[in-house]
Amino acid sequence: MRGSWCLLVLACAAPQVAWGRASPQAEQPAPSSNASPNEAVPVAAESDSSVTSDSEASRAAVPVEPVSAAPSDSEAEEKVSKQAEVVAGPGASTTSASSTPAEQDDVPVARTVVTASRTQERLGETPVATEVITRADIVASGARDASELLAAHPGLEVVQTFAGASLQVQGLGPEYVLVLVDGERVAGRVAGSVDLSRLSLEDVEQVEIVKGPSSVLYGSDAVGGVVNFITRRARKPLGGELRAAYGALERLDLDATGEARGDGWGLRLSGGLQRRASYDLDTADVGTTGSSLEGFDVSASGDLKGEGPLSLEGSAGFSRRTQRGVDMGVAGAVFDRASRDTSITSRLAPSWKLSSDATLRVEGAYTHFQRRYLRDQRRASALDTVEDTREQQGRLGTQLDARVGERHAFVVGAEFLGEWLVADRLETGGGDRGRASLYAQDSWTLATGPKLVVVPGARLDVDTQFGTAVTPRLAAKIDPLSWLTVRGSYGWGFRAPGFQELLLDFENPTVGYAVRGNPDLKPERSRSFSLSTEVRPSDASLIWVSAYQHSLRDMIASTLEQGGAQQLFTYTNVARARVRGGELGLRQRFPWRLSGEVAYTLTDGHDEELDRALEGQALHRLTAQATWRHREWGLETWVRAALVGKRPFYPDTDGDGVANPYQSEAYVTVDARIAWRARESLQFFVLGSNLADAGNPTDLPIPPRTFQAGVSFRL
Repeated sequence: MRGSWCLLVLACAAPQVAWGRASPQAEQPAPSSNASPNEAVPVAAESDSSVTSDSEASRAAVPVEPVSAAPSDSEAEEKVSKQAEVVAGPGASTTSASSTPAEQDDVPVARTVVTASRTQERLGETPVATEVITRADIVASGARDASELLAAHPGLEVVQTFAGASLQVQGLGPEYVLVLVDGERVAGRVAGSVDLSRLSLEDVEQVEIVKGPSSVLYGSDAVGGVVNFITRRARKPLGGELRAAYGALERLDLDATGEARGDGWGLRLSGGLQRRASYDLDTADVGTTGSSLEGFDVSASGDLKGEGPLSLEGSAGFSRRTQRGVDMGVAGAVFDRASRDTSITSRLAPSWKLSSDATLRVEGAYTHFQRRYLRDQRRASALDTVEDTREQQGRLGTQLDARVGERHAFVVGAEFLGEWLVADRLETGGGDRGRASLYAQDSWTLATGPKLVVVPGARLDVDTQFGTAVTPRLAAKIDPLSWLTVRGSYGWGFRAPGFQELLLDFENPTVGYAVRGNPDLKPERSRSFSLSTEVRPSDASLIWVSAYQHSLRDMIASTLEQGGAQQLFTYTNVARARVRGGELGLRQRFPWRLSGEVAYTLTDGHDEELDRALEGQALHRLTAQATWRHREWGLETWVRAALVGKRPFYPDTDGDGVANPYQSEAYVTVDARIAWRARESLQFFVLGSNLADAGNPTDLPIPPRTFQAGVSFRL
């Protein structure tokens, strides 16, 4: 009975279809293509009550026109409602365009995206489907980090492991997903995955999600897709925000931002503090399921634009996180574990507007990531461990965006990526490699009635470790009817071997095994296709259906090289896998300021080498979310839920070298938030996470049911 009420909430969150037809709205001219990748298109400040609806916020393709005077509340709402459309890729959040009416002038609605083509384009016109989570969506959800924000997004799955919160896209593991911040790779992968809980959200403007092969523009790791966190830019002459929240597990979150905007320049500062106690889902021993957390982050960003063709933007950030927990070892041994992650990032990007149809950009970025890991055995010291890992990553690139005539939009670029790693577990103590790349893509409009756009592209990577990799892609988009859009793509992808797989030298004498890297590894290769259809029965409705398949070969897997009392494992290119599936979803905007979305995801992953389903991957997944807001009362409520089917696991529970497979039970998660605005600049909120209290220490180690209350204040 514990989950029955959660299923009721899930059913309520799934909206009923309200069919209707309305004439499409005329589109406005697209923004200039010379805008920087993290630039949000400004929205005219109409009035504090001028708030777009939830569906419009994440899928709008029609900019709101400036008005000469601020209309009344009802006039503003009606005007924005008529001007927006529900048009772009499926799966974006269903929250309102602003968490409160007073925030509309602060939160620009996402009109353009940059991730799918590495240049600005209108959200509804991108040939490669892009899903957007806006700043307003982030605020309304109450998510405190990237892992919480993406946990119930259709087609994505956040998995809690010893390495943190990792992201899977379309059934592919975190090593096949590229995570970016302002177009730059996030360094510090542990066991092949980026810990999403490291990425705080106080300074994120929008999140862009591109599913499917993206190596044509981004190279290694972009096999399953790309998730790009676009940071905020200063928009007000002087402003700031403060947010504080406290709740269960002694969780404390403090965020502060400040900004200034002048004539041709902008500056933005932000910072955050996080704290949380550990949690334990198995009280039979002293071990903990989830680690405690103490961390903070600070960042600064700015932009400068003179009267000439040159513009400049840059950013820098620093973060530190310390996690502590207790592990249980063999024979009852108890270990106190602690890890400290420190990250320093910097980015500088000048650009030149060569003409009205051409822009040249140069980007330089540097990241330093350091992890110190400590494992201290209680009442003994023989198995104590202290490990240091230091990773540096530098990228220098240039890109030309040029429009030729009315039918061609070219993107041509070159970049060099350098990686350096020093780690105690590496056989040589460290490693380095470089990768030079050339890429080109043409968005070619073949026809205008119906509109048909074909996007051929290719990329060449030359790596100092494995040689060359070529990754072409062909994408297309057609709008046969005003209410129908069809997109398709086919592309190649690759994943370069990690330093751990190449150079690892690790031995665990207490268990009796050792692992050695293989410097002769080849990159993993993939062939992928996707097809999606979007139907807009009315301005308030969107239905989407999609299908995809990824075929992977030369997958890197650990194999037994030497048996006996001391087993020796190494890495080889032996595995093959196939992942296919699809999505079916509905988004609906109702009267009474209510909106909702429901989506079903089918993921069929198969390990062809072992002839079994991929471990931990659910075949069926249902997600839903809904938002209701009452402007006069200052109230906003948001709820989301996910129903995840059974998942296969293959542990060796008896130590005989043979897997003991089992199927985990299906589970339900529910999150909700309610907010009340007492004044235009003051808001109180309550957030409930994992209300169904799902989770177990074996295969679902997520935090238990928690509540948190807080306040936000705008200066």
